[in-house]
Amino acid sequence: MIRTPEQYVEGLRDGRVVYQDGQKLDDITAYPPYKNAIERAASEYYLKGLPQNKPLFCTVEDGEEFYFIYKVPKTPEDIQRRRTIIQTLMRSGAAATSLTGIDGLNGVAWAAGKMDAAIGTKYRQRVEEFRKLCQKTDPSICAAVSDPKGHRGLHADDPKQKHKDFYLRIVDRTNDGIYVNGCKLHISESILGNWLICLPSRNHEESEKDYSVACAVPCNAKGVKFIATDSELAGGGGHPMIIFDNVFVPNERVFMAGEWQFSRLMATSFARYHRLTAATYKSLQLQTVAGLAMLMAEYNGLTHATRIRDMLAWLAMYADMTEALGKAAALDAKIDPETGLAAPNVVYTNCAKFWFADNWHQAMKYLQDITGGIAATMPSMKDWGNPETRPYIDKYLAGDARYPTEERLRALLMVRRLGSTFNGILTIHAEGSLAAQRMTIYQQADWERFKAAARRALGLPTDHPEFKDLPTEAPWKMPESKGKK
Repeated sequence: MIRTPEQYVEGLRDGRVVYQDGQKLDDITAYPPYKNAIERAASEYYLKGLPQNKPLFCTVEDGEEFYFIYKVPKTPEDIQRRRTIIQTLMRSGAAATSLTGIDGLNGVAWAAGKMDAAIGTKYRQRVEEFRKLCQKTDPSICAAVSDPKGHRGLHADDPKQKHKDFYLRIVDRTNDGIYVNGCKLHISESILGNWLICLPSRNHEESEKDYSVACAVPCNAKGVKFIATDSELAGGGGHPMIIFDNVFVPNERVFMAGEWQFSRLMATSFARYHRLTAATYKSLQLQTVAGLAMLMAEYNGLTHATRIRDMLAWLAMYADMTEALGKAAALDAKIDPETGLAAPNVVYTNCAKFWFADNWHQAMKYLQDITGGIAATMPSMKDWGNPETRPYIDKYLAGDARYPTEERLRALLMVRRLGSTFNGILTIHAEGSLAAQRMTIYQQADWERFKAAARRALGLPTDHPEFKDLPTEAPWKMPESKGKK
């Protein structure tokens, strides 16, 4: 099934509990500050329903048409196609409503398959039944991963924690399902979703088995409450808190319930997919940053300056390297023999995420340097709209005469938005902190291969299959001189 934008919007009128800026919203579709975000989300449904877009967005299995992202990824080409879908949506002004959710679904499927093979559980079947539901109903799904954590140096069940609910946990078990309590934080665009894919955010020990829980929960489930991001920072609900107050989850929507040994795998499997998603959408934003810097250089008449060109060259490299790493991660995807799932190259994926996050503030420094101090002190656009003050702004805030002053003002506003604390924090911490990428890269790096390369360079023997038969000296020698004087 492919839903229409109208069906998507109607699906948001389901009684979900949302709090925004101190008030409870009875109907988020009727709340004006959410209008733009809802329209961008609904545009995904509009675009994928257009006949010319169906070859990219849609697929058919067993005679049923559905959104391609809900297909089980089995090849590198499947992974790359999802990247193309995300980039197409963003270039078209639409939101990818299941940006995190499909990563959660595929991550849970990967971990559940591994868990089933190791200890004989049957969770993967439940995951795939939920996937079939998604194929039939075309919902917007969102991954709910990050927990508040409380005291970061303590485990979830440590009595020194202020309370027991800093991590989502099972508080009761029945024959029909489980009840969960807790909170998930920073869950992007979740208010505009239909389902939440909840999974652990870290490794848990045996004493913390009740915190080792993964499940699918509808956004309007009894006991689920959204507390939206401050609207001055992010519109349309942003990246809200989600409260789980004794929420019931039926067995068929439970994908892990106490198997603590696999909590880390559940979290890292999601991250493996989601950090590629991050590199995919971020590469487009970084192209905008590079282009904005060039526009500002042109508005300011600085394109001739060598130091400006050096910064512009760095920004172009920053954008293109992020895209190259993301594409490499997709096309070098690994197919797991136990689960049949294709997943991005984990090292390349984490390198892509680390690269763009670690260099974000450097990029903002260059952008702001090229722009100048006016981005911090410019008048309000309301003054631009005032006929008494507009002539002065138009006259004195102009740059290169080839461009209207209003163009420069719009660019200045974007520079200020991109360089905000909100965007900086979001870039660093979304999809996992820099420390998380370093840890993953260290753990997944092929150190034996690297050591073998070093041993070969030193002329030392190695048993590594890639290097053991390679020569350590030049394969061609000059002939010995036949006569000596």
